[in-house]
Amino acid sequence: MKPTLKENMTHSLITIKESALVSEAQRLMLSEWIRHLPVTNVNGDSVVGILSDRDLLRAPSLHTSVGELMSTPVRCYDVNTPLRNVAQAMIDNKMSAFLITDGSSVAGIITSEDLLLLLAKMLKDEPSPKWVLSELMVNPVIQKAVDMTAQAGI
Repeated sequence: MKPTLKENMTHSLITIKESALVSEAQRLMLSEWIRHLPVTNVNGDSVVGILSDRDLLRAPSLHTSVGELMSTPVRCYDVNTPLRNVAQAMIDNKMSAFLITDGSSVAGIITSEDLLLLLAKMLKDEPSPKWVLSELMVNPVIQKAVDMTAQAGI
């Protein structure tokens, strides 16, 4: 079965309000071990931007508001979008996070780390090739390589 966006995204969003200070965003990212924060309006009822750990690097001070640094508009994908399309969009746009929507509501976030975790799982689940010496020795390419190596005196 193909991996889906819904299975691999982060469902529980940790957000920050656009009026919050950089110092609060740093504390939140460090304590939650995250690199992206969806930014909500002052009321907290709609997402207006996204803040990355890289955005924090360009903050002139810890007293700068998150709203001044956040990226807008937020790129969103529907929860039914094929995972390969989202991964390709990250590559094409040099972005590392997108919000995922389900209808008109935010369902979660997908990050490059989520995709790396999926890749690691897929590679772990893939059976390792077994090298059987007797099968290798009857392979004509291997035999030719062995002969060439012997002729070269290696």
